[in-house]
Amino acid sequence: MAERGTADRRNGAYPRWLLTELGMIELPAAYSWVRHRLVPIEGAQGGEHDGHDGTGRWPGGARPTRWPRRASAFAAPADVGQAQAERGAAAAARGGSGAGVAGAVPAAELSAWRDAFLAAGEASLKPSKRSILASSSSLYRHRRGDQPGRRRRPGPVGPMPDAALVEAIRELRADSPFHGEGYRKIWARLRFAGIRTAKRRVLRLTREHGLQAPQRVGRPHGPKAHDGTIRTERVDEMWGTDLTSTITGEGQASIFVTVDHCSTECLGIHAARRATRFEALEPLRQGVRTCFGAFAQGIAGGLKLRHDHGSQFVADDYQRELAFLGIESSPAFVREPEGNGCVERFIRTLKENLLWVHRFDSIEDLRVALHRFKETYNRTWIVERHGYQTPAAVRAAQLAPLPAAA
Repeated sequence: MAERGTADRRNGAYPRWLLTELGMIELPAAYSWVRHRLVPIEGAQGGEHDGHDGTGRWPGGARPTRWPRRASAFAAPADVGQAQAERGAAAAARGGSGAGVAGAVPAAELSAWRDAFLAAGEASLKPSKRSILASSSSLYRHRRGDQPGRRRRPGPVGPMPDAALVEAIRELRADSPFHGEGYRKIWARLRFAGIRTAKRRVLRLTREHGLQAPQRVGRPHGPKAHDGTIRTERVDEMWGTDLTSTITGEGQASIFVTVDHCSTECLGIHAARRATRFEALEPLRQGVRTCFGAFAQGIAGGLKLRHDHGSQFVADDYQRELAFLGIESSPAFVREPEGNGCVERFIRTLKENLLWVHRFDSIEDLRVALHRFKETYNRTWIVERHGYQTPAAVRAAQLAPLPAAA
């Protein structure tokens, strides 16, 4: 009984009218398919398991809760077209409607359906019989196989179609002051603009239309580059500093920056003609004056500074200045820029949005543009891990005074 019940459930995955036309269901003589529904035939005698008394009515005036018994395993009919004709003639002889579904489906199409079912089936306990194991979606997939064009994504489209959403994404990217923002920040800015959609939908559309942020594949790294984290939970626990360079009308200029590892806020930025250890201290001094209110011995105690092994940062003068301020030196691993990844990510943003897209006649023009970019970045750049808040908002929220107890 258990095996038969399992096979019955498998067979029930397909429309019963279709399995009847394919010769895979034993249709009682007292029933006929009309508009995909099994109805009793007036004046016909009921079968052994049909529950029908032959008067055209169900006993007690109610329809049965179970369908007529089905065969648990089926064999292919010798001729599907001949079986159709025989069932139609029998229905006409009984005075019923023989049009049903059988007359509307060509025999060749039924044969193709049945071949697809048997191809998706699996051998049962007896080699001569097969049980239907595939879902009913296989039927409709085979029927759509000859239709040209790409199949539409299933599910509701939403209040805004894909074409309109792509246009909104393009306008958003054009109006944004930054380049290279990924799909997560695009999704957040869409919500800011009043357009609510799914994050995975934004990813799919940006991938299909080439709107994703550019990425490059790096070399494989050892486990030391990925053990632990360089992010902090509070501001002013760890800062990162590094340098980059650009070309001006007066020649090459060096740019030093200092970034907070929690809020990603740019705390100091400086441009100079020469990349010396004294020039490297300028953005650090800017950050100390801004965050600690003064520049004095031991005023920045408890703060760590992440830097690489550049000659400016490992120089004795630079290290003595850190010790004077109470800052602990925290050098990254050699040849592992991920260890200083927070400031490296800021430098990428700086290049993509300022250094690579603007020309500077002098180093002073560059310095003014850098400070202007610093203010724009701190007020408008959004950080995903902080709930898409700006760096300035993250610092203000963490340093806000707690409400006094009543």
